Amino acid sequence: MWSFIHKHLQGFLSLLFAIAIALFWAFPYRCALSYQEQYQLFLFTPSYFTERISVPGGLADYVAEFITQFYYVYALGTILLALVFFCLQRLTWVLMRRNGVSPSWYPLSFIPAVALWALMGNENVLLSFAIALLGMEEMMLHYIIVRDHSRGWVAPTVYLLIAIPVGYWLVGPVAIGLALATGFHRSSSTLSKREGMSNSQTRPHASSTSISPTQVQSFAEKKAEHKPLVTPVGWMLLSVLYFVAIVWLGGHFLQYPYYKLFGGINYFRYPGIIPLMQWVVAALFALLPLAASYLPRLEGKKAIRGEVVQLVVIVLATVPLLHSSFDRATYELIDYDYLVRTHQWQRIIEKAEKRQPSSPMSVSCVNLALAMQGQLCDRLFEFYQNGAEGLFPTFTRDMTSPLPTAEVFYQLGMVNDAERYTFEAQEAIPNYRKSGRLTRRIAQCEIINGNYAVAAKYLRMLENSLFYRQWARSQERFLYNSAAVKADPEYGRLCDIRIKHHDYLFSDQEMDQMLGLLLVDNKKYDNRMAYEYLIAYELLQRDVNRFMQYYPLGRFVQFDHIPYAIQQVLIGSWLQRHNTLQGMPYSVDRQNVDATVAFIRAYMTNRNDPALNQPPLAYNAWHYLLMSGNTKKKGKEKMQTIY
Repeated sequence: MWSFIHKHLQGFLSLLFAIAIALFWAFPYRCALSYQEQYQLFLFTPSYFTERISVPGGLADYVAEFITQFYYVYALGTILLALVFFCLQRLTWVLMRRNGVSPSWYPLSFIPAVALWALMGNENVLLSFAIALLGMEEMMLHYIIVRDHSRGWVAPTVYLLIAIPVGYWLVGPVAIGLALATGFHRSSSTLSKREGMSNSQTRPHASSTSISPTQVQSFAEKKAEHKPLVTPVGWMLLSVLYFVAIVWLGGHFLQYPYYKLFGGINYFRYPGIIPLMQWVVAALFALLPLAASYLPRLEGKKAIRGEVVQLVVIVLATVPLLHSSFDRATYELIDYDYLVRTHQWQRIIEKAEKRQPSSPMSVSCVNLALAMQGQLCDRLFEFYQNGAEGLFPTFTRDMTSPLPTAEVFYQLGMVNDAERYTFEAQEAIPNYRKSGRLTRRIAQCEIINGNYAVAAKYLRMLENSLFYRQWARSQERFLYNSAAVKADPEYGRLCDIRIKHHDYLFSDQEMDQMLGLLLVDNKKYDNRMAYEYLIAYELLQRDVNRFMQYYPLGRFVQFDHIPYAIQQVLIGSWLQRHNTLQGMPYSVDRQNVDATVAFIRAYMTNRNDPALNQPPLAYNAWHYLLMSGNTKKKGKEKMQTIY
């Protein structure tokens, strides 16, 4: 009865662990799935498979990228990721049982999987590492099966001679776990055989009063027959040396440095980095099932208490471990990028209301969401602002930070600049992968610009993928069909508002000139977003004079009221010049008049008044203009080079 309950309890715990993994990635860290998926483009082509399998660890990389593409549909992605962790944990337990570990130590089988979970808090750890560990444990299990079903050393040796080089090529350098484990496996096997021999030899002594010379000779022959040819440590050293020789030989034919051949080519996104924790986790998967074989057997109530204590300790250790492994600031940026990618503008605003953004990238995402909701000049100063960096962050050659800026350019109608930033982000992917998200955006920009041959090349590439195939085929109707492009709501709008009649040299340090040109080039003057960004840019630069010059352009844009931030600046500027509100020609709300007057009165009375830094006074435009620190205005002397 206890055996039946214990068996099902183990399955329940494994299932509960898999569910926890799925819920973890599906809800608080869904953005991480999108982050991993958007920096690869799995293609169903022979050449893609050949490219992956042509390096050590290529099969693990290929399988991992196949699974990662399902992160596009996060529900499928979380299920597959949970299945990977479920298999790793169960396979760890199978190895432990094969080595004679008592069922009462079942909770220990979760430790390696939890350690991997924490390691994957580093956003640059790839799923290839987890798949490679799964392959390593499979090879270890097959070795144990061969060892246990063979009477001599020939079959295990032949298996190792084949499995180590093949395993290295398929899953990468974690295959050394098989070489390390063989010594322990051989030791446990030898010990078990010796124990069996000693038991069989002890019984005749107990039942007989004398031993004949023939019996003594027979026992000596049996002992010599079962004596291992090589000591366990020696066997392990030979296996490791064989592994090292295989890698060293491969280095003569592969264009990779030895530190990559020994550290893994595709386990980590950045080629020049081999995380130390990667090998700690690999060692746990390889050695814990063997080390656990030395633990004592627990029976009855001791076994139950032991399991409860193990579970409590593991759970209590897992929570702070995961909390420290998933850096909050990093994943906040990843989440903002995910929300921008999925156009969840209201969720971005709600997120910023709960926790004010601070970095240029996150602030630019919030400002973009406000602009897309038509609220930028109404609510600009309700959120933290760090100057013009919060509208257009300084260009950086990496794969993440240019993406929100590229989305801003795209929505504004600056199509060429959006494509340039997107292309730069794709080329900055450290492991030289292509991106489905970025390739799609480049194709869109080429369609809008009428470069149909280039767009067709990118669409053909996307047609070989799974989740971008349908979209790519739907875009083919726009190729060499300008009428269809202009009739499309998105493409037609961007074709109308993009700069078409003027040649210009892009400068990210003179964005007011770029925005003004974008606004003036559109004869209809209906690019409301460009106007809001222009006004916001001058306000964030604290250039009230230019603000007053550009403000009248608002009459060409369809506003049902003067935006609140603009009203506050107009009211304050009028008071500075006239010391009274009489005769003010602007249509302003009484609420904004009272709020601005209250702020100016409090500021003039006591500039150190704490109320100035608290809502509602802190939300006034003049709080930023007068009190938010000195943000140095960008100039040509700090112009950044794009290429």
